Amino acid sequence: MPNSFLNVFYFVIIAIGFIFLVILRLIFAKKPRPAGEVGEEETLRITKNFLKNNNYKKEDYLLVNNLTFRRENYWSCEIDLLLLTRKLIYVIEVKDWGRGRLTGNLNHEYLEWSYKVGKQRRHRRHQMYSPFWQNETHIKRFKNYFGLANNQNILSIICFNSPHLKISLKENKKTVFENKHVWVSNGYKRNLTSVLARCENQNTQLNSFAWLKERLEKEISIIDPYKTQRHRNWVRGVKVNKETRGILR
Repeated sequence: MPNSFLNVFYFVIIAIGFIFLVILRLIFAKKPRPAGEVGEEETLRITKNFLKNNNYKKEDYLLVNNLTFRRENYWSCEIDLLLLTRKLIYVIEVKDWGRGRLTGNLNHEYLEWSYKVGKQRRHRRHQMYSPFWQNETHIKRFKNYFGLANNQNILSIICFNSPHLKISLKENKKTVFENKHVWVSNGYKRNLTSVLARCENQNTQLNSFAWLKERLEKEISIIDPYKTQRHRNWVRGVKVNKETRGILR
């Protein structure tokens, strides 16, 4: 067989092998994970470390992430992180809005997120649905679902996991919320660990702790990836309908 033919044959084999390896790498390469998932896992890790470092026993708390429950044809709800202790119920909403600046009023339904883009560093502004309003709805539905309408030992925590996001939020003296809200940023001193430590040192007691912990553990089926996906599809549908009607801008 002529040497030129052999050289071409070997080149084709090597090229096919190289292409095959590239295809395998593309198939099995890890896809970039959404920032929201990364932020939720980081918040979960911080919470677990707080409980471990403060010697919490398993019987003294319940920690659940992506808690999804719904009432058919009525409403659906997904809580990013729920921490139940003998002191309080913490309902934590996690946001990853990257760089920029977040401004507005805690009592308003929408906040403004602004950031610079491009070589000319032009400003872009977006009206974002307030996570405080979002978590207020989560808490109301959580109370409704578990019959906790009169329970005051509940705290809404909005956790911003973006260290490069500058936050400047105002608050009216008269709040529009039924529940107490705080915000934290794990990139600064005002982080989740410090808030949990301060709240857990208060002289409070959650009288429904044992009952609620038992019920949550029994109804563990509500923590279901399929239901979580159904909820997210439902939320997308609601947003699309609102955009179509011109409600969201």
